[in-house]
Amino acid sequence: MTQLPLASDATSIELKACPYCAEPIQTNALKCKHCGESVHPKTFLQGFTSRLIVMVGLVTGALSLFYALREGYFFIEKKQQQRAELDSYRAVADQFETLDLLNYAQLALRQAMEIAPNNIELQRQYFMLQSHDLLREVQWSGPDEKHRPQIEQMILDGYRLLEAKTDPEQKAHLLVMLGRLLPQDMLWNDDDGVTTLFSRAFALHPKDAEVVFRYGSWLVDMALDKDKGLELIGQALLLKPDDALYPYEMAKILRSEGKLAQALPLLQRAINLLPQQRAIDRVRASNFSKTDLRRLFVAASKIQDINHSDFLGLDLTQRRQLLEQLLALWKSDREINFVAAQFYLAEQQYELAEKAIKYTISEGDLQAQLPRGYYVVQFQLYRDILTHSGRDPLKLKQIEEGLQRYQDAKSYEEILDMGIEGQHNYKIGLRVMKQNDPKVRGLQVLEAYSAYPFALAGMVKGDIVLKLAHREVLNLKTIFRILSNFEPGTILPLKISRAGQQMELTLKVQ
Repeated sequence: MTQLPLASDATSIELKACPYCAEPIQTNALKCKHCGESVHPKTFLQGFTSRLIVMVGLVTGALSLFYALREGYFFIEKKQQQRAELDSYRAVADQFETLDLLNYAQLALRQAMEIAPNNIELQRQYFMLQSHDLLREVQWSGPDEKHRPQIEQMILDGYRLLEAKTDPEQKAHLLVMLGRLLPQDMLWNDDDGVTTLFSRAFALHPKDAEVVFRYGSWLVDMALDKDKGLELIGQALLLKPDDALYPYEMAKILRSEGKLAQALPLLQRAINLLPQQRAIDRVRASNFSKTDLRRLFVAASKIQDINHSDFLGLDLTQRRQLLEQLLALWKSDREINFVAAQFYLAEQQYELAEKAIKYTISEGDLQAQLPRGYYVVQFQLYRDILTHSGRDPLKLKQIEEGLQRYQDAKSYEEILDMGIEGQHNYKIGLRVMKQNDPKVRGLQVLEAYSAYPFALAGMVKGDIVLKLAHREVLNLKTIFRILSNFEPGTILPLKISRAGQQMELTLKVQ
């Protein structure tokens, strides 16, 4: 203990330092005269304890506030991250949908729905993508039993989503998609119900091309109101002129009604739109238009010659352009090239005509001993082209000889042997004149081939077969039917006429 001298007192007083302000005070002082704090040991301890408690409370409160603020910050940050992730998945889904990669778009939306499972807009978008993808598959390969549970669930989801609050455009698209789904399920397939869905969609959004088109197609396909349906499809064409599906479907309807001239420009339009199409069903529509254009052209050429003044309502320049388009699409098609050869011959473009006709008749056909009957018109056209052009006289001679052989062949029939699969093959070996007059009896033999039954029986060229096995002979098939009643080796009576004299011969069945 420090002793401090006092100036006013000669004696020394024991002093101590105040624990608060460090000023000297008497050791027995209960209170510091400088700072006023209690310096009694018991009172000091209480004060210190109370202050410690206050300090702990302040620290605890500060920590609680800190952790609360930190948790709030992390919650807000997590929500922001979720929103960013959700927006990212939706952007990815939109991008894949634009590229028509619907499987990837659906996968992205499923990830988004894990973040926001109650988001109605996400559910609607997923329903539309899933339905479109399924309908595209069903329309391509036909409905299958495996699709039924999925279709039923999607129909239920569609009706549930209709009850949610949504804007008119989205609701119209939901109604259309439901209208397309219902006919795929026999339990839900109700014409009146589907018509109601389409008409409600049209009432909500009459300027949407897809809504208008689907409603019109339904009216035409179900023969509910064909005129109105065609009118609506026409409106869809105007609302969205760069969509290949609409002109393709309109052309199909017109072509089925025989309105080929009206269908033609629509098919050409759908084909020309191919580079702008992204969705697979639109790409298919453009590609199918190529096949339909070919069918239309071939059908028109069978109804009317391409050189007729009113062929498909086209002038000469338009016909030439149409042929060029078709030949670009179907370079080696026989029917198109045949019509092209007719056109170029009439236009005196012999080189183009010859190039086209060569696609209709192969070298093998030209070299055949006997032209096939369905190639005769091609042979005749080829002959006309070479006759007018003066080109390749050797080829012209070859074609003329082939045509002559064909004309000769029309006057006779020939059978060497004939049978039924799995049974005996009977030998005949005759060439005979065709018998077109039922009043004339018998078959005039043009050739009886050696080593065959009739030649072995003694028949020669010029003989007339009258009866075989006591039955009248009308043609070579009659001979086969008679022979088929007998076993090989059987001897049959054969009655013939030779130089006006009837003769009896015997024939051994082979």
